[in-house]
Amino acid sequence: MTKLNDYEFRPVAPGELKQFLSLQRYVFAGDASPSKEKKEEEDTNLLERENAKAAFFKGKIVATFGQFPFQMRFNGKEVRADGVTSVGTDPGHRRRGLVRKLVTDRLRKAYEEEIPASILWASMGAIYQRFGYGLASSGYRYQFDPRMAEVQIDAMPTEGSITRFEPGVAPTVVRDLYEEFRTPRNLLLHRPSTVWDKAYFGPNPNYHYAVRYDESGKPDGYISYRLREIPKSTDGPDQRLSVQDFVYLNNEAYQALWDYIRSHDLVKEVVIYAPLDDPATHMLLEPRLLHPRWFEGVWLRTVNVPKLTSSRSYPIEGSVCFEIKEDTDCPWNVGRFRVSSDGRDCEVTKSADDADFQISINGLASLLSGQGSLSLLCNSSRAQIRDRNQLPFIDGFFGTRYKPHCVDDF
Repeated sequence: MTKLNDYEFRPVAPGELKQFLSLQRYVFAGDASPSKEKKEEEDTNLLERENAKAAFFKGKIVATFGQFPFQMRFNGKEVRADGVTSVGTDPGHRRRGLVRKLVTDRLRKAYEEEIPASILWASMGAIYQRFGYGLASSGYRYQFDPRMAEVQIDAMPTEGSITRFEPGVAPTVVRDLYEEFRTPRNLLLHRPSTVWDKAYFGPNPNYHYAVRYDESGKPDGYISYRLREIPKSTDGPDQRLSVQDFVYLNNEAYQALWDYIRSHDLVKEVVIYAPLDDPATHMLLEPRLLHPRWFEGVWLRTVNVPKLTSSRSYPIEGSVCFEIKEDTDCPWNVGRFRVSSDGRDCEVTKSADDADFQISINGLASLLSGQGSLSLLCNSSRAQIRDRNQLPFIDGFFGTRYKPHCVDDF
């Protein structure tokens, strides 16, 4: 059997990206036809070659790893985060520790570069929990007939208008609306111009944009979405409307955009991935007809405990001490840390005090992101608290204004 030192680990060289993407497509059961391969590489690949690393065996790529340099909102503050992607291994080279080396090498490099967090969408959560990732977001997948999504609350003022734009010609105002929407929120990613131009405004994604303007003509929300025909089982509507962005700066914009979605007479099915605190379940006459299904979102790895803990805001004044007892892949995270907040800014320091609670490195990701309260994490054996009477205060201390939610796939 080949051993780890029989492999070469390095960034892909010019001319090797095609081979990298080919293995990536195989691992994730993508279309390997030549036309599809060329289209994906030229039109939709956003991974820079210098951020693509691979394991080579006799000159051939047998394992892949990629990373995006993201800026992420973290309870209203901006934080740097690695966006891990394209992790896979050729079946003939599994169980050799290739992925572990690729992942842990990047964690150490991220720490050296003072990047405090790593995030990813997991094909299998069991794989990444071994590396210290914890569930950082979840939400609801709505799948509903728009005719059955009637609002129960009294109608809000309907002044204003909605303008639809064809794919590829959406106004740049949607960039500003997205940025304003994401600023106070939690886990939404910054989209640089290259991402907007290639993934959202380019002709290939075929996103339609509907922008809502208030009565004064000021834009205050938009949705981006795709329309597709679906196989007919009965006579009648035969389209699916899949929402990508649902951006709103006020309740009036939210309801106006919701009404716009419902105004598509030929749509049989609407699909929306919504955060746990989305208003729809509290607005509708029959919320069960959204058919909400819980889905697992982004996983987060705390690369630098004090830096990431101090990179978010805390809603109430106080001080809490916690302990990380073990972190095999990032041993610098072991210790006790005191978080002191004045209700807006915070300071995080190493501490010799008795810890108010102990928490696993996986559990810390869920706590800091707002995905799980300390009460929930204690009940899930991710944490242990010294005095359970302190749980209400600590739950409030680590609370977030918005539930964590990431809409960008990567």
